Amino acid sequence: MKQCSVCIIGEDIPQTLLDSLYENKEYVQEIFTTTPTKSNATALTIPSNNLADQYNQMVDKASSDYILFLCGNNQLEEDTLEEFAQIAQEYPDADIIYPNEILKIGAQEEAKNYSDWYQKELFLLPSLAIEDYLPQWGVLIKKESIQKLGGFEPQYGAHSWYAFIYKNLPNLRLKLSDLSFVEYAVHQSFIDTSYRSLLVREIVSIYPLQKIFTSLNWEQEAIALATANTLIGDRLAAYYDYFNAAKYYRNALLSFHNQETLKKLLEAYYQMGLFEEMKNLLQTQEPLKDIYEQYSDKIQKTLDLIQEMEKAVQEGKAAQLLLASEDIAQFYQGAPLYNILGVIYYIKKDLPTAYKFFYKAVTMNPLDNDIIHNLVNTAKELHKEEEVIGLITRLTKEV
Repeated sequence: MKQCSVCIIGEDIPQTLLDSLYENKEYVQEIFTTTPTKSNATALTIPSNNLADQYNQMVDKASSDYILFLCGNNQLEEDTLEEFAQIAQEYPDADIIYPNEILKIGAQEEAKNYSDWYQKELFLLPSLAIEDYLPQWGVLIKKESIQKLGGFEPQYGAHSWYAFIYKNLPNLRLKLSDLSFVEYAVHQSFIDTSYRSLLVREIVSIYPLQKIFTSLNWEQEAIALATANTLIGDRLAAYYDYFNAAKYYRNALLSFHNQETLKKLLEAYYQMGLFEEMKNLLQTQEPLKDIYEQYSDKIQKTLDLIQEMEKAVQEGKAAQLLLASEDIAQFYQGAPLYNILGVIYYIKKDLPTAYKFFYKAVTMNPLDNDIIHNLVNTAKELHKEEEVIGLITRLTKEV
């Protein structure tokens, strides 16, 4: 790599980041941004807010063989670009060169050291959470590799970088620049985990389960299938997609019935607020009296809590509920709770906050008509109807 095209995505790009690039101008051919700056960088007019569209348009404009993707939360160390250039020269087959990160959280700094996946790319398959193992920003990539593999897919939105890598792992070489650290300032923001859930479901449909979960004993196929499906369900549940997690837990139980997966299926129903489904399932598990007694009591207490909260809202006691919401959340954090919190903020006319709570409730249970109705009505007032359509489409898509 002699020089690279630098593409910076973000509404607020610090001058210190631009200055660090100009100080390393021997490695920078051009700089593109998504917002105007007080510099010689070229600001592109990109009408879409979809990150994949922004990536793709910047790739089209870039004239270098290598592209460095940065965001407004990044800062480069003095030698980063020189180190990238050395790695590119030593490993000409590397499609992506990535650094370690320094995560800046307020006044605190935390180093995040990544593993080197060079010629071990397929070891990332069973992670089901590739975002935990690679950085998104401060990464150098060959333009040719992006174009050859079809670019970034808008259906994955903010997760399109990881979708590009995960779906193309057999065709990519990933190389760590082990001496490099790129600073990333972490800001609290709402993360739409439905994009991540969609990617996981796509991955397990693209690759055979035997290729993903290579450590399982596939000679005992029933147990291996149950384990694989349970692990997939666990990952989806971690993304609050209990609807699809439940599908994989049910598949696991069909392959090999076991108490561990049964409890996870019950928990998925519990978080969705499907208490009748829980009762019906428990009635088929009579020999497991301890599970029956544990969840029967849990269901009733939660139903009582929800009814009390709904009654309090109707009686105009929303303020008292908000004061008690943290204590309530220690007991239950399911879709019905987020729906009630959304109603409270809607009554307070805080529509953006109400929208976030309804959005999370639908993420957890995209089947509940009352919750969907609340989200859709709020979205109309905020002109976010397309966003809601995208959410429900991602969660209910058959892959």
